[in-house]
Amino acid sequence: MKAIFISYRRDDSAAYAGRLYDRLSTHFGAERVFMDVDGIKPGDDFVKVLDETESSSAALVVVIGRTWLTVRSANGGLRLLDAQDFVRREIAAGLQRNLRLFPVLVGGASMPQTQDLPDDLATLAHVQALVIHDETFHRDADQLIALLEQVVPAPLSVAAFGGTWRATVQYNWGNSHQEVFRFELEDDELLGTATYVGVPQAIQDGKISANKISFLTTSRTMLGDKTYEEKHRYSGKLADGQIKFRLLTESGYDSRLPEIFTATRDPA
Repeated sequence: MKAIFISYRRDDSAAYAGRLYDRLSTHFGAERVFMDVDGIKPGDDFVKVLDETESSSAALVVVIGRTWLTVRSANGGLRLLDAQDFVRREIAAGLQRNLRLFPVLVGGASMPQTQDLPDDLATLAHVQALVIHDETFHRDADQLIALLEQVVPAPLSVAAFGGTWRATVQYNWGNSHQEVFRFELEDDELLGTATYVGVPQAIQDGKISANKISFLTTSRTMLGDKTYEEKHRYSGKLADGQIKFRLLTESGYDSRLPEIFTATRDPA
């Protein structure tokens, strides 16, 4: 089911809408964000897909640029005054379905006034808008995401992994160590550190998807006069408040069996 519907005019704000789609789909999941460019396939009934998708949405993001009100059709008429205009239909349907509307002003646009809008869109002028500036795009997009989360809860992948986790790992080569995992989420990228035999290592190639997590760390081991780089590949699944991990180490000098262990989060 789609959760967030992005309405925009291609002639007015396609680039901004595309950037917002990238941020929202990364945060909420691509399957929960609809924008016509990616959501309608060749051969689909354009009007039917728009109507069905919006009817299953919880929030409507209306991207408004400087020419949103004044874009004209081929015959010279204002598109917004055409009852069949897609943008007008999207917003009117959203108001009729009582979707939460989130007007987003981009490119220096101003919020339309009631007298500028057709009657079926007049309520839009009463909704508080969020302004997105070019120079603070990501920070402003974060504000939009926070507002949308009041209507569309963040998926488990974003909300559940951040913080500090600890585990006792009984390594197959004999020793047991208390390991600490510090996960950070920055622009929906997994960062942080994970200890290996008690030594913190930077997380690389971190990924989260739904309730699954994976990342890589590296360390160095000396055997005689040789130094080996070890690659530690972690994959885990979150269930019942714990992460069940599988760790496979590529040592370069021996063969390792996977280590299986469970991590628990530190109290907030």
